[in-house]
Amino acid sequence: MFELEQLNIEIIKQYLMKLINKGLSSSIVQSIKNVLKAIYITYEDQYGLNHIDFSLVKIEQDKKENEYLTDKQFNQLHQYCMKEKNDICLSILLAMDTGMMIGEMCALKVSDIDLDKQLIHISISKRTQRIKNDEEGSKTVYDIYEVEWTILRDITIPKELFFYLQEYLDYVDKDCYLTSCQDVVSDFTKLQRGLDRIGHILGFKTTFKDLRNMYKERCLRSCMDIHIVMELLGVQSMKQSLPENYKSSDEEKKKQINKL
Repeated sequence: MFELEQLNIEIIKQYLMKLINKGLSSSIVQSIKNVLKAIYITYEDQYGLNHIDFSLVKIEQDKKENEYLTDKQFNQLHQYCMKEKNDICLSILLAMDTGMMIGEMCALKVSDIDLDKQLIHISISKRTQRIKNDEEGSKTVYDIYEVEWTILRDITIPKELFFYLQEYLDYVDKDCYLTSCQDVVSDFTKLQRGLDRIGHILGFKTTFKDLRNMYKERCLRSCMDIHIVMELLGVQSMKQSLPENYKSSDEEKKKQINKL
């Protein structure tokens, strides 16, 4: 055991290397590093601890077929989608700017969007999933189902997405599902194919799951309050780290989101 003021680059390197040697992926270790950085910076400011340059701690990334987008590619995709008002681009922006899972965003109704408070209410215990349609043989359809656990949370809408939604919602009935603009949910495959088409135009490939993970990484890299990150993502496996009954204010969420 050692005191926090004794922490230094070498101790951090040794700790993260042990995690890698135990079999943790580089992305998980990178996330742990970002959390450590966010915590240490908070105490560094409050108690005058010695500055630690976490950029000196390099973590070699695991090789994978589809790497996360670079910041330049991320911005290219975001700018492209901001110019187009359709279900594909809206779904991509929701993943990039809110970190929602595709099943969550497809289950959203227009009535779940509160533009007055700039919030998206994830207040339903439902998600979308692909199910077999027995009436049509092997063909599958998408429908709403009850989840075994409820992820109740409010997600702050960033400014650019807010203005996008203002225009988008002018043409959609409140009883419709948000991403389909109909009374039936969106087809996951259609959305991913749409993302693939846009990626092909821009010269890269990504998935909705990757976009959610990139949102998380951007939050952590910006040193956003870790409790806020947990709330926004609704990550149940991390909830045990939150104080009992922890709930941040809408204003605090907006303040943290503006760090991105």
